[in-house]
Amino acid sequence: MTHRLLDAFRHLVRKNLLLLGILGAIWLSMHHPVPESILGAFDVNAPLVALTFAIQGLHMSFKGCGRIRDYAAMIGVAALVSVVCYPLLAAGLSALFGLEADFHIGFILLASLPTSLEAAMAMAASAGGDPLTAVILLVSLNLIGIATIPANIALWVGGAAHVSEMAVLQNLLFYLFIPAIAGQLLRRAFPTLPARTERMTRHVPMVCIVILVYTSCSSESALFHSLRLSDLAHIIIPCVLLHVIMVGAAHVASRKWLRMEIPASRSFLFITAEKPMSLSVALWSMTYAAHHPLAIFPILVFYVCQVVFDSALVAGMLRNDLTKAEAATQRNTATD
Repeated sequence: MTHRLLDAFRHLVRKNLLLLGILGAIWLSMHHPVPESILGAFDVNAPLVALTFAIQGLHMSFKGCGRIRDYAAMIGVAALVSVVCYPLLAAGLSALFGLEADFHIGFILLASLPTSLEAAMAMAASAGGDPLTAVILLVSLNLIGIATIPANIALWVGGAAHVSEMAVLQNLLFYLFIPAIAGQLLRRAFPTLPARTERMTRHVPMVCIVILVYTSCSSESALFHSLRLSDLAHIIIPCVLLHVIMVGAAHVASRKWLRMEIPASRSFLFITAEKPMSLSVALWSMTYAAHHPLAIFPILVFYVCQVVFDSALVAGMLRNDLTKAEAATQRNTATD
């Protein structure tokens, strides 16, 4: 029993290393912040973000994307769910629960982003989703996001933030998407490079994100000491509601509207309903951290809620598949 508990604990830690690293970075910034003299002398955020997404671009495989045109209806519905309805519902829940200032900005920022480059793909694969559907949706939604992220932020955040939409677009292009494209070009030019560098670069994006959080939070460490447990509890309910409702919407859209088969519908569900923590934290650190440092907390709370709910959902899907397989085996045995 103890051995199984230890194995489960190790598995949980491995799956959530980034989250644990970010929480550790916030604690460190509160108690041992980077000195102001160092913060003022060096700007490490831009190169760290660029390095993070260049490595992610290098290791992302987009095989099968030549058939994107055949999936126009699916991509259109996915965009409606992921980058239209998601931020719309987030804005409504933010108003309903009275989220203000940094909490509102972080909540809208997260909801405005397209799908995760890593976590959503892994979750879809764990649930037995269709890999081609997942890749096509991942590529399409992130390309669409170049236009929709600044538009959603302008629409739902507006004057509440001290950052212009053009600054958001500029940071997205120069520090996130262009490095990711550069990573893909390297992958095409040197096909064996990802495999040769996998062990060396596997944890580099996570380390970069943790350093980003540490340096970004250090300048406002006093603000983090002012947070109360009630502040964090206040954001949990809208985070849970937002994700659960959008998971339901993605399920209805894939099964009832698009009438997709189960493997493809599972990929659709996780790719459209999951939101990325690495992209959220990177964009926050580059664009909002200076004026809205506490905007990181809705991102962290949402991600924890998302991991817990989606892990339980995948487990339920796999149990259901196993039950159906056993029932089919029993029927076949009875027929024989």
